Amino acid sequence: MRDPQTRVADVKAALERQADLWLASASPEGKPHLIAVSAWWDGAEVVIATTATSRTARNLAQNPSARLALGSPSDAIVIDARVVEVVPAEARAELAAGFARAVGWDPREVGQGWSFFRFKPLRMQAFKGYDELEGREVMRGSTWLG
Repeated sequence: MRDPQTRVADVKAALERQADLWLASASPEGKPHLIAVSAWWDGAEVVIATTATSRTARNLAQNPSARLALGSPSDAIVIDARVVEVVPAEARAELAAGFARAVGWDPREVGQGWSFFRFKPLRMQAFKGYDELEGREVMRGSTWLG
């Protein structure tokens, strides 16, 4: 079992190299919606891109809370986060450039109507199998533990 410092270091390394993750949002009625997204960890926040008219964008406009996940059941990272900014893809060249470097494509080149969604992590969990379920919290209240 990893100690807290190792888990935090492993999570940061995984976020740096991972360009895809799952994003779960919910409608105002509570109906869940799950999609795969390209994502960029900028060192403090997770940035994803989706079309401004997508179900995900509509859900996040009504309820800015989301859950993001990456990895596998034997090595999972689960992030509870909140949208802190929504930016049309063409509005911020530096944001688009950072995203494109991290994930390998630029929403501005795909078509019209794309937006970036910046998520502030509130809570993170990391576990490698059932043996690490205890002590899986590596961030609470947006503060790293360990």
